[in-house]
Amino acid sequence: MPKLTSLLLLLTTVTITLVSGYTVIVPRDEAQEFPGGPGFWPEPDRYNTYPDVNWNRTYGAFEPQQVHLSIGDDSKFARVEFATLSSAQQSVFKYWPKKQEYAIKNIQPETWEFEDGGEAHRTIALYRAKTKNLRKGTIYCYQVGAYDDQKLVWSWSAVYEFHTGSKRNEFSFLAIGDIGLNNAVALPQLIELSKTHKYDFLTISGDQAYNMDDFNGIKGDQYMNLMQEVWARVPYLGVPGNHEGAYNYTHYKNRFKNVPFEDSNFENSLMYSINYKSLHLISFSTEVYFDGTDDMIQTAINWLDADLTEANKHRKERPWIVLITHHPVYCSAPDTEDCTTNAQNLRDGKVNDATGERWGGLEPVLLKHKVDLYITGHVHNYERTLPVAHGKVAGNGAFHNAASYVEVINGNAGPPEATVMFNTTGPYEDWSAVRYDSYGYSSVRVSPCFLELTHHQVHLDGSLGNVVDRFTLTKD
Repeated sequence: MPKLTSLLLLLTTVTITLVSGYTVIVPRDEAQEFPGGPGFWPEPDRYNTYPDVNWNRTYGAFEPQQVHLSIGDDSKFARVEFATLSSAQQSVFKYWPKKQEYAIKNIQPETWEFEDGGEAHRTIALYRAKTKNLRKGTIYCYQVGAYDDQKLVWSWSAVYEFHTGSKRNEFSFLAIGDIGLNNAVALPQLIELSKTHKYDFLTISGDQAYNMDDFNGIKGDQYMNLMQEVWARVPYLGVPGNHEGAYNYTHYKNRFKNVPFEDSNFENSLMYSINYKSLHLISFSTEVYFDGTDDMIQTAINWLDADLTEANKHRKERPWIVLITHHPVYCSAPDTEDCTTNAQNLRDGKVNDATGERWGGLEPVLLKHKVDLYITGHVHNYERTLPVAHGKVAGNGAFHNAASYVEVINGNAGPPEATVMFNTTGPYEDWSAVRYDSYGYSSVRVSPCFLELTHHQVHLDGSLGNVVDRFTLTKD
């Protein structure tokens, strides 16, 4: 009977680790009833009240907010995007090298109104501007402004800094997944890291805000302002998750219109890629497998196959290929179809009702093009595989000249309903190398000779903990 009781608890409840540090067990149907979860207003906590975080204040009608950057190949250019509550007739993006304040360039942004799909049809004004060609290894300052034609004055953002890639072969970037307005445990660390000029960009493997469309899009505004202190300094290269899916992903498509999708031959910001020194990085939306048509799945796979085909023509120059996405193709979290049915449908493809055969699977494409690393989120913990293919460890698990890709799940930056605990008794598949069910973020170092990922623990008080995992891929 004790074993049966334990199984019943596992199936019907969720273990919640609160901000206070206490752990509670609640019914699964109440698990979302925490501040900042889908359909719930956020509340101030120890993470979202970190100094200079301005998500919970009133902005003026023409006051720039939600400032964030993205970049193109080798950071040869950057794009800034920002918002105002009312549409300004005049706006500007100005930037200059930090050591040459006199060399200011002024760019007039493209502007459009974005209408939320809710009953209120609430609108905000969005602005996007692209730099001219940027110098390598340079710190730039920038500021955005909008003209208030009622008060006849300009409203300005703060002055932010960002840097372009150095002339060295080696570089580093940050990688996280699954973060909201409440319980964003890793946020204080990310804010401080964004000020160091040590990281060239930041990837997010989906699920942000929980959800951007809540309350006629007001929650989306709040979240974008929460993350402004990170993304205004470290360029954003993320991917959508299921929590961005409302109204055909219109919040994501509009709020992140500055990612380089147009340079990647895709129609919107759901998918794109960049070349960065020795890395080819792909942002691929797995959401199409769960809410798209068969034609949409085939279009996505065709785009990915073409992108990877081109990337492999330049493998000597850029030996590493990393794909970021939201859903895992392998995972070990208990009691979830995400690690069973959903993972198999994504990995091996959907079943054709007429023939019984699977088609459109992601893993055959990853293996065909020798993708090195698959970074994903969705499951709210950290798990890292050995090189894996067809459900088995590939090439004896060796990291030198790995026989297949390694998958990393890092959906533990700060989801509002806490992290997902692993079954303490197992058993686990041989491909599952490391499992960690608290909070953290990843950093990645890349050079022509190696790719090293480190996952860092973040304590519930927001302080940095120990290294949870570190592995290094190498090639001849």
